[in-house]
Amino acid sequence: MARYCIGIDLGTTNTALAYVELKPGEQPRIHTFTVPQLVAPGELAWRPLLPSFLYLPGEHDWPKGACALPWDRERKYVVGELAREQGARVPGRLVSSAKSWLCHGGVDRQAAILPWNGLPDVTRISPVEASARYLCHLREAWNWQMAANDETARLERQQVVLTIPASFDEMARRLTLEAARQAGLEQVTLLEEPQAAFYAWMAAGRCEVFGADGSAALGHSDDALKPGLLCVVVDVGGGTTDFTLIQAVEREGELDLVRQAVGDHLLLGGDNMDLALARHVEAKLGLAGKLDAVSFFQLAQACRRAKELLLSEKPPTSVPVTVMGRGRAVVGGTLSTSLTAEEIASVLLEGFFPFCAYEANPERASDLGLHEMGLPYVRDPAIPHHLAAFLRTFAPERPPDAVLFNGGVFQSGQLRQRLLEVMRRWLDQPARPWQPRVLTNPSLDLAVAWGAAYFAWLRQTGGKRIRSGLARSYYLGVALGARDTTAPSDQSQPVTVLCVAPRQLEEGREICLQEPALVLTLGEPVSFPLFASAVRPQDRPGQLVQVQPGQLQSLPTLSTVLKGGKRAGVREIPVMITVRLTEIGTLELGLRSRLGEQNWKLEFPLRQAQVFAKDAAVSQPTPPVEISDSAIAETWPEETLQAAGQAIVDAFQQDDAEVLRQLPKRLEAVLRCPREDWPLSVCRQLWPFVAQVVSQRTRSAVHVARWYHLAGFCLRPGFGDALDSHRVEQLWKLLSVPGKSGTPASLRPGEGGPEYWILWRRVAGGLSATLQQALFDRLRPFLLPQRGKQPPYRPNAHEWAEMWRAAASLERLPLASKQQLGETLLRGLKRQPIPPYVLWSLARLGSRQPLYGPWNCVLPADRIADWLRQLLQLEASWEPAPALPRKLEASPMPGVPQAESPAASSDAQNALSQERRDWLFCLAQLSRRTGLRAVDVDESLRQEVLLRLHRYGASAELIEAVRQGGARAEQEAGRLFGERLPLGLRLAAPLVDQPSASETM
Repeated sequence: MARYCIGIDLGTTNTALAYVELKPGEQPRIHTFTVPQLVAPGELAWRPLLPSFLYLPGEHDWPKGACALPWDRERKYVVGELAREQGARVPGRLVSSAKSWLCHGGVDRQAAILPWNGLPDVTRISPVEASARYLCHLREAWNWQMAANDETARLERQQVVLTIPASFDEMARRLTLEAARQAGLEQVTLLEEPQAAFYAWMAAGRCEVFGADGSAALGHSDDALKPGLLCVVVDVGGGTTDFTLIQAVEREGELDLVRQAVGDHLLLGGDNMDLALARHVEAKLGLAGKLDAVSFFQLAQACRRAKELLLSEKPPTSVPVTVMGRGRAVVGGTLSTSLTAEEIASVLLEGFFPFCAYEANPERASDLGLHEMGLPYVRDPAIPHHLAAFLRTFAPERPPDAVLFNGGVFQSGQLRQRLLEVMRRWLDQPARPWQPRVLTNPSLDLAVAWGAAYFAWLRQTGGKRIRSGLARSYYLGVALGARDTTAPSDQSQPVTVLCVAPRQLEEGREICLQEPALVLTLGEPVSFPLFASAVRPQDRPGQLVQVQPGQLQSLPTLSTVLKGGKRAGVREIPVMITVRLTEIGTLELGLRSRLGEQNWKLEFPLRQAQVFAKDAAVSQPTPPVEISDSAIAETWPEETLQAAGQAIVDAFQQDDAEVLRQLPKRLEAVLRCPREDWPLSVCRQLWPFVAQVVSQRTRSAVHVARWYHLAGFCLRPGFGDALDSHRVEQLWKLLSVPGKSGTPASLRPGEGGPEYWILWRRVAGGLSATLQQALFDRLRPFLLPQRGKQPPYRPNAHEWAEMWRAAASLERLPLASKQQLGETLLRGLKRQPIPPYVLWSLARLGSRQPLYGPWNCVLPADRIADWLRQLLQLEASWEPAPALPRKLEASPMPGVPQAESPAASSDAQNALSQERRDWLFCLAQLSRRTGLRAVDVDESLRQEVLLRLHRYGASAELIEAVRQGGARAEQEAGRLFGERLPLGLRLAAPLVDQPSASETM
């Protein structure tokens, strides 16, 4: 039996814990837990807040034992106040904004990626693990302080409520629960932060709330809480902005509260403001864009402290801001200036709280806004723009009667008043002035934790709570006949989806959809596209609805093979969909057979490859390809595909090598289409026939080479279709021997040859990080041999080159492995002529913008800068550059000619050797602009590259990629992949050049 009801606010900037001791028959008394934490090396102090910062000290940072805690003398890291202060001095060892990373789908949130701009010797951790360490500190501190002599008081035995942003999607919610589980908290319920703030306001009017010093917080009357009240909660915290509408209604003669609406997820908050101030100060110092990632982060932390002082109730006239200068473009030493209250007002009020019309819409673009720290911050930082869109959507008939501000940003009365004035200009009417009730909490820092504890008490004692349920409606993509309704040929047209869970679905309720009649295929790959919408409350479960694409948020697609039992084979069975909103706040989806007792639980993945997004986020890999509308609409007759498949089977069953050599032409004749024009769908439909004859490849060397080429051609680039992960996994199993328990299957030792490595290079994008590592382990003895050890065999020059290309295509490898490969390749620059694979492999390994991998697997800029300097030295050994046409001499950059078009430099370009073309391409990939300081090379180095690109007549597209960045052109992407992509894939950018010829199938 729990003794306490616990509320935890796991915030982006601060974490807090409040509790209520359960005493039968008594009103709750909400207490604030003061958290013991290190405030200096070896010095423990108690604070009401635990700053959400984690510091990973180096060997020489502090004396041994400086991180020790009373409950853990061997602790090797620090969380809390000391972590925040030390991290401001050494940002390369500081983990911050872990909560924001939890909702970043462009990275693997369970991978060790933090600190994002970490020093080379730092052992990184995942966003989930960072969150778990904050929660673990709370659990250990509580148990040491509150449960030293009472096992029943241990935190893990209490009713724990953990708060999250209302706009967190299902994936972020599950990851938050996973962090709690890793911290030893199994019994956790999730609560949305705006609701927690509202509960805190309710509690302050109904019971005693005690602050950190033990004194009672100032209460208020809750007489405003009457039927009809409509309150908008505006929650702007350290990392996110949330809008929520809560309405008071009368139900059966009693007051009831209903959460009516939740806004979109907005990664916009105090962190953005700190970055904006840092950019302002950087420009003020005359260093706009010149500080490296470490110095800029240090500057942002200094601006955060200055902001808090200048927005306090009694602000100073100015606050000094100091940062250490770093980087080749910055003179070393201390850089100092000051921030004034007027500057704060200019940057924050005009940038984040501007006056605007009620009809204003948030700016949306193909890239995102501030992205200095690698996070996908929203493009438009103007909070009123987002609030206006929210109110127009969810409260079009009447304005809210009350406003509740929450979040650390609103510690400033100036910002609260500014937003109220913006809203008043929207909602005031001559006959009906808008005079809202402004609801206030005694502490914005502690309100969410207080409210969570009060909610936990209401839940434990059966008190009346806000009826909330699901914040969004959820949908599954279905096929109507043979047509996939979620992939229309015209992307502007509505898509047909099946509503499986309506908005406001109540906690604990289970739905079984009897209609419509659904059929499930067992024994072969199937996919389940999942969507969500916050703007369609009218949709009912079981309803097939047509929805405009802009109203749907695409969630990860589940691709799997559902089994029907031993030796069941492939068959179809009628099923029903089951849906349940659990008591802890997560959605469960399943399938139930209508013929028996079989059930399948659908576990959706926590990360989705961002391959087909229409808007390419700067903070995640720009989608290299997307589904071609024309390719979707085009279908091949089934009998034609079967004939092509049979041609593959027949050819591999013969010993005649000439039949296999002519197989590509035979397939072109059957399909009546050159193979470079085969769409993605045809390539994938031929794969089962290729897989069927895998055992026939051992007949001869010609058989095995043709099988490798055909398999790679049909599955390239390893992604692009919902079932590609299954197909690539199937390929791996076909060419592998079973692994030991807990390890992946390893590739068969006998497999090899150049065609074998071409196959893996072609499909590398579909290999998980684990399988890429297994493939690299096979390559390592050849490419990175240990001293004194010989590789298993000596490959010929062709296979050697393809081994390197395959290794360089593994974008999910650890950074240390990529660095080793790159340094080994750089030694190959001394050979004359330089082998072509060297420059291509360096371009892939060091590319600033990944083709398919996550950003956390991109080598840091300082490493790439060394590579670039070595590459630039090659110029000295070449003959003088050909003269450029005079029309290229005018340029907005002093000393650098401006290329107007590819044709403008064609004469010079034609004079280049292939080696020099490869050199220019490699230089461009290593210096391409992304907008991420940790990824982009120094501006002076970029200018050196631009000078060479102009001097030797590189294409305008390569020059623009280095100068401004953006989506890749088709020719550039194809060159990086190693060949042209299948027709069913096209670039998420206008085509500018004809693709290079693909290699022979």
